[in-house]
Amino acid sequence: MRRRLGLLAVVLVAVAGCGGGSHSAARERATPTGTAAPVSAADRPCTEPGVRAQAIRFGTSDGVMLSGAVVGSGPVGAVLIHEYPRDYCGWLPYAGYLSRHGVRVLLFDLRCFGRSPCPGGRGHATVDVAAAMAELRRRGARRVALVGASMGGAIAVVAAARLHPAAVVDLSGERDTTALTPGIDADAGAAAHGVTAPALFAVARGDRYVPVDDMRAVARQVRSASRRVIVLPAVAGHGWDLLFGVRTKWSPLAATVAAFIRRHAGD
Repeated sequence: MRRRLGLLAVVLVAVAGCGGGSHSAARERATPTGTAAPVSAADRPCTEPGVRAQAIRFGTSDGVMLSGAVVGSGPVGAVLIHEYPRDYCGWLPYAGYLSRHGVRVLLFDLRCFGRSPCPGGRGHATVDVAAAMAELRRRGARRVALVGASMGGAIAVVAAARLHPAAVVDLSGERDTTALTPGIDADAGAAAHGVTAPALFAVARGDRYVPVDDMRAVARQVRSASRRVIVLPAVAGHGWDLLFGVRTKWSPLAATVAAFIRRHAGD
């Protein structure tokens, strides 16, 4: 039911550009429990039933305080990068899933999205990702994977080429989102040759934003000994919706991604 509602929301909202379905429960508000100063009701972090998320703020190398949350514990880490024009709330259900499968997760709002401030515009996505990785390591993760959906998938590839995570997962990431997201370096096609980490790509047939051939073209450029492209039926949707099942809560891809993270970001 959640999956079908998410797809319906995409049709009704008709957001220009990329972005997956809406998980309404993940967008509820609650009192922050992290390191942030008191915030207004509009800035309070989202919640998800059954997911214990600690709201945090953490700084980037250029002094921007980003908003995020940490879910789970242990040495295996994953940073989740959100879709356009969404925020980290859409990742909360899967963050809970990963935490139950042995992964410590940090999900966050890129600058100029969600609850993160916007000094100087949307640029510096890789700087933001680097700060998230560093924060997750500071909290106990020994190795960190990058997981991105839609725009976040393209950013994950670009960041992986520069930051060399333990692994990278791209869910429906566009080959290049520069036209959609001015100021954000999200040209995965140009950056992919710098990726040496194990890489997993997933896309649905008929995705109106990401042709399967584009996803395969990005994957071919990756210089990793371990790389895989998973092509799903059209009903699977786009971005983080690929992780939700049609008849079950989670799709088989949800388990595949979790196992991939544990395999390559584990000790």
